[in-house]
Amino acid sequence: MKDYIKLNEDRWNHVNNDYTEPLTHEELEEAKNNPISVALTVGKKVPIEWFEKANGKKILGLACGGGQQGPVFAVKGYDVTIMDFSASQLQRDGMVAEREGLKINTVQADMTKPFPFADETFDIIFNPVSNVYMEDLENMYQEASRVLKKGGLLMVGFMNPWIYMYDADIVWDKSDEELLLKFSIPFNSKEPEEEGKITINPEYGYEFSHTLETQIRGQLKNGLAMIDFYESCDKRHRLSRYGNDYIATLCIKL
Repeated sequence: MKDYIKLNEDRWNHVNNDYTEPLTHEELEEAKNNPISVALTVGKKVPIEWFEKANGKKILGLACGGGQQGPVFAVKGYDVTIMDFSASQLQRDGMVAEREGLKINTVQADMTKPFPFADETFDIIFNPVSNVYMEDLENMYQEASRVLKKGGLLMVGFMNPWIYMYDADIVWDKSDEELLLKFSIPFNSKEPEEEGKITINPEYGYEFSHTLETQIRGQLKNGLAMIDFYESCDKRHRLSRYGNDYIATLCIKL
């Protein structure tokens, strides 16, 4: 097994997908002239009322580089900081900011380590699906709570763990093969790799499912109270016929 964080970082520095394509000028103008529209998960936008609950507009985009959400927040008047472990993703935010005359503070840092911010810095933390690339979430939730102001909001999107019970190749690419249960959850891609059952594709990196207890209680035990949540579905794959594969939660720091 290689250093999984380094491999995942390299993956995001080189991959091209839906999350690495910066917004165009025209897309950003549309965002500027309409109610805020951003996503924590695939298949559904964050309710506008989530942002209306915030006490201020100092926002940390946690692991959401790529020139997408950050510029939207900036044109909507937020004081924006984007933290990501991928230099190329942060460069995309910088490119859009320079092109549009926006102010976006970018910070390259790892969510598995202490965040480089003072206590009670932000009114909102916005974290789209990303902790699937982390083996342990304890530091992430501790640090998110620490850098949130009292009354601040944590918005997190994450994978519903049940989807990791199936072989991803069959789910996405082999529609003629029968869907069969294959893995127990929580899924940790390091384990079947060590057993010789799978080979990690650098294009996708290491992934980890987390139990709902880890995801939800991980927030609650760090002084965050859940006040809303929703589910959504990625209809591009076969499992979407059977249930929602994403969850988004809204918590407030007590």
